Amino acid sequence: MKKYISFILVSLFLFIFVGCSSKSLYEPKKVAGYVDFDGSLPAPIADVTRSGATLQNGQVISKKTGLMNVFIPKNDRFLNISQNMVIYTSPMGRLNIKNKSDKILFSHNFSKMIASASLKNNLLAIVFSDNSLMVYDIKNNLVKFSKKLDDVYALDARLVAPYFLGKLIVFPSLDGRLVIVSSTGFNVVRDIVVSSKPYFNNVIFMDVLDNRLVAATQKRVISIDPKSVSFMNVGVKDIVFLGKRIFVFTKDGKIILTNSNLKRLKERKFKFANFSTAIYGQFIYVIEKNGYLIATDKDLITTNVYKLPNAIESLMFTTSDTLYYDDKYFKLNKIK
Repeated sequence: MKKYISFILVSLFLFIFVGCSSKSLYEPKKVAGYVDFDGSLPAPIADVTRSGATLQNGQVISKKTGLMNVFIPKNDRFLNISQNMVIYTSPMGRLNIKNKSDKILFSHNFSKMIASASLKNNLLAIVFSDNSLMVYDIKNNLVKFSKKLDDVYALDARLVAPYFLGKLIVFPSLDGRLVIVSSTGFNVVRDIVVSSKPYFNNVIFMDVLDNRLVAATQKRVISIDPKSVSFMNVGVKDIVFLGKRIFVFTKDGKIILTNSNLKRLKERKFKFANFSTAIYGQFIYVIEKNGYLIATDKDLITTNVYKLPNAIESLMFTTSDTLYYDDKYFKLNKIK
């Protein structure tokens, strides 16, 4: 009996080992060129959010402007850039706002961890780590709105900041909802469930496209206008909003092109590809973790693949024309 059990255990080990060791990686049939780094950063990347990154020396990289001459203290976390101002927080909940000259314009201790925040004029919209929402008037030091949502125990790190949309504030909750609040009456005008999975269900993408609000969690994309709601159930790695089009990059190596109400227009599959993030400009560029840059036109017709200097094994951040990786960077117009 013991020999039989030992045989089963050895067989199970060999099955797992062979299965893991034979895992397929993305390998393009043709490489169109090679990418070289253009230069070095002052320090390696220490943390990344949707709108910016922080280097180990505290310097901030903005999604819109690239490397800034703004620094945040060690152990503090960059949250967002709103109105050309840098918003960051300490682990204990002190929120600070700096201008691009590295001068602190506002500081307040909210006494609990902050997940994301945005600023418009004197209104600061905050999502706390306990899944509570707040609108705070930084000019008059007043809480204008506060609401506690359900507790959340596991998060996707790709947190999205609240969005100011006309006279509305769209809060992307940590439990997969969009809570829409009036910025004049400070009351909830709509509460929309994007997804209801128990873990890692926070909203990770959000934008306004063609008069529609488009958002996504790890498992679902939703498109909303006053008259209709559309869904797409898919494993999401990244999303690019471009004109009236949406490009969804999936966990199984697909690029899905849709219109603003999520009607599928075209799809390309890259066998075994493990997408990391995407950039858009003249073309759509997607970073593949095995060390490739896949470039495709906006109709998903023509594709070229370029070899990166390294496989993607550490933190990376992209702007519209630059990829920052570890302590180096390259610009897309330098592809050879």
